[in-house]
Amino acid sequence: MSTQHLTPAPPPPVAQARTAPPAALTVLSEYGIFIVTAATIVLAAVAVNGFASTANVVDIFHRAAPVGIVAVGMTFVVISANYIDLSVVSQVAIAGVTMLSLGADDLPLGILCGIALCVLVGLTNGLAVGVLRANAVVVTLATGGASLGVLSLVTSGTIYYGSSGGLVDRFGHTRLGPFPLVAVSLVVVAVAGWFLLSRTVFGFSLKSLGANRAAARLAGVRGGWTVTGAFVVSSLCCAAAGFVLASISSTAVATMSNGYDFSALAAVIVGGNSLFGGRGSVQRTMIGVIFVSVVANILVLVGLPFAWQQLVTGSIIVAAVALDSLSRKAGIR
Repeated sequence: MSTQHLTPAPPPPVAQARTAPPAALTVLSEYGIFIVTAATIVLAAVAVNGFASTANVVDIFHRAAPVGIVAVGMTFVVISANYIDLSVVSQVAIAGVTMLSLGADDLPLGILCGIALCVLVGLTNGLAVGVLRANAVVVTLATGGASLGVLSLVTSGTIYYGSSGGLVDRFGHTRLGPFPLVAVSLVVVAVAGWFLLSRTVFGFSLKSLGANRAAARLAGVRGGWTVTGAFVVSSLCCAAAGFVLASISSTAVATMSNGYDFSALAAVIVGGNSLFGGRGSVQRTMIGVIFVSVVANILVLVGLPFAWQQLVTGSIIVAAVALDSLSRKAGIR
């Protein structure tokens, strides 16, 4: 009679515990931009001559308002699925030029036409990227270049002026207490953006899509149209920024918003919004806007040339992207 020897089954593999991310990296990722921004403002107020003056603070608000409004719209695009919108420069210029060129006779018509043209660019971007799944960088670079080219051809480099003391001029130079009205407009746009992103089905769908496109589709999120909506929001913000920028200087020209794509993207990334999509908030973008605007103002006050300003801003973006990547690998984001 043979005896059977039963070999016991090997024990199931023990799941390896996930290593907790370093505490310092967690703090830096979540609160670093708040700490750095506060420290920068305090140091600048003490060490940089003229930084804390009323005139300079107003100048910071004036410069931050249009860029900040563009950055609010850019936040939606970045969160949707690590896309970026490089057509914002042309859209801001289109809105500003249209408002002042048509607004001399009919301001509401100029504003409505500016909004319509920007939304047309946004719809083109959104349908191409969201529905047709084309590359966002290529599409927005193409639409931005084409629309800016058309604007330059139509205007032939003409500088349009708002009437002195008119509604546009008054909006750009009126204060509510100590704050410029254009700064209040940034707050209004930011609050609207916060509500849309944090308190609506569209905002929830946008974040879900950016975090995990496949899971979002299984949950019923219509990815293509949601992305299209994000680009349209970006276009509406560009239109608002164009109106604000034109009102500040009471002038508009095709080159009025050069560099706004770079500045807005810097504010979004530096604020702590993930460039990989799915995570971020308008509040963080606003902190990024404050930081980028303060740094730019400091560089001007100390007399650094524009090339150095670009170098510093670019270095800040690289550092923010590196921190975002480290945070993702460590499981913080």
